[in-house]
Amino acid sequence: MKEYYEFLALRVSQPFAEYFSCVIPSEILKKISFSLKAVNVDGVVQGVQRSINNKRLQEISKFIDGESAAFPNSIILGANFLETGRYAEESDRCLVEKNGDFYTIKIPKNSEVLSIIDGQHRLYAFDYAETQMDLLCAIYIDLAMPYQAFLFSTINYNQGKVDKSLAYQLFGYELDNEEPINWPPETLAVYLVRLLNNKKPLLNRIKYRTADEIQRKNKDISWRISTASIVEAILSLISKNPKDDRYLMNSKRYAGESKIYGRDVLIDDTDYPLRNLYIHGNDKAIEEVLSLALEATDDVFWKYLDDDNFLKKTVGIACIFKFLKAVLLKHGVSKVVIKVKFTDYLIEIKKHEDFSDSTLYPSSTKGMSDAYKKMLFLSGL
Repeated sequence: MKEYYEFLALRVSQPFAEYFSCVIPSEILKKISFSLKAVNVDGVVQGVQRSINNKRLQEISKFIDGESAAFPNSIILGANFLETGRYAEESDRCLVEKNGDFYTIKIPKNSEVLSIIDGQHRLYAFDYAETQMDLLCAIYIDLAMPYQAFLFSTINYNQGKVDKSLAYQLFGYELDNEEPINWPPETLAVYLVRLLNNKKPLLNRIKYRTADEIQRKNKDISWRISTASIVEAILSLISKNPKDDRYLMNSKRYAGESKIYGRDVLIDDTDYPLRNLYIHGNDKAIEEVLSLALEATDDVFWKYLDDDNFLKKTVGIACIFKFLKAVLLKHGVSKVVIKVKFTDYLIEIKKHEDFSDSTLYPSSTKGMSDAYKKMLFLSGL
């Protein structure tokens, strides 16, 4: 059985996104968090976040061991994304449970699913200190990497702590209007999610930012899915390791120059059916493939299912994209494959299974695995 650290928390809603404020002991936080690596030196990415300054760590550690030690500002964390940039498996994610007027944050033990958006020097200074203490933390759940980039840049770039280019290297997210051909996988995925959320069948069904929720026109939408789940589904068709792709793309062509390689440096991988389109900048074709697949799923399944059906849950969406990937790998990428093959497979599956039995298909990793195997079996793939 999975073991968790549990922390009582307050929910804080702000225009950018909601987060949970809680207290985590420094010795535990070090075990369950990580910093994103991203310093570009002569075209090679090195270091951890902004390069760790050992002298600064020593100075902070002395402060920690002193009688005046105080860190009233929050360590800012993003939950449920791995160091590779991928969305954590269902069984490895942080959980949020209502607890009276408060919430309980449950973080898996022996896992690193908290990325440090801001506060790495404060935390790592405890490695040099004799004292350990409670730390105030602000945890953003399922905050996709480009949104973490925005937050990191807002905190550090606007306050003059880090230059804009490092924010770009760290997250692959430019504050200015960067050319789409230079968008790393996560940024493209978030862009596509925004497009999909503005048209049927996912119109207003993708939930993330608090400001988006406030401005949402149709407040009667029933079933909803998170930005993170769709971002991960798209990435599963494009990249084995989004972080490595991001670092390669953001390497400079020549030392001392600002021009980066972009997608040209990436190598195709036939295990990821939309990767070739991505490398060649054919983002419109990727959008079309996703739109056609979602429309087919809606026409065959979603329109006729109850809102609590497995296929309308986060794990169900992941299952559908996993099946889509299997179809594309077998038949190739084309309109005909989506409109005919993929749709026919879904029709054949629905003749025998509508995934309404929650005991057979619970909202869990096992439920997704069983549903995917059932899809493969019924479709003959």
